[in-house]
Amino acid sequence: MSHNKKIRKLSSSQIRELRQAFDLFDTDHSGGISVMELKQALTALGVTVTDQEARQMFSAIDIDRNGRIEFDEFVEVVADSYFKKFSRGEILEAFRRFDHNHDGYIEADELKNILSRLGRNFTNDEAIDRDGNGKISIEEFAALVERES
Repeated sequence: MSHNKKIRKLSSSQIRELRQAFDLFDTDHSGGISVMELKQALTALGVTVTDQEARQMFSAIDIDRNGRIEFDEFVEVVADSYFKKFSRGEILEAFRRFDHNHDGYIEADELKNILSRLGRNFTNDEAIDRDGNGKISIEEFAALVERES
């Protein structure tokens, strides 16, 4: 299997984003992720695995079997789930979780606050509340999610 099949389909910004994630896992900056770095990364993400489970996961990702996961191998495994497009049902479910009073809208200020806490800052209010009514409809929410994913 070609190591760079998926990377050719990604935009330069998506590649940069994956490179940043890869660099977080590659704690010794060797250009490859070791079994120990993989286990540490999973632990940091709240995923508890045994040493054996970490080795099994590592083996599945280390396509060329050289004992380290290089960036192109990382992309092959991570890209699909990392840049997953959400189904309409998933978007609707997320919207319902934010629609606290069940009126079919999310308060724009509340959504901006949530997005800000997630590191997504919007300087242009129209990027979130396109019609300027202070509320986010399901259509506005879907457009935002689809643009950001």
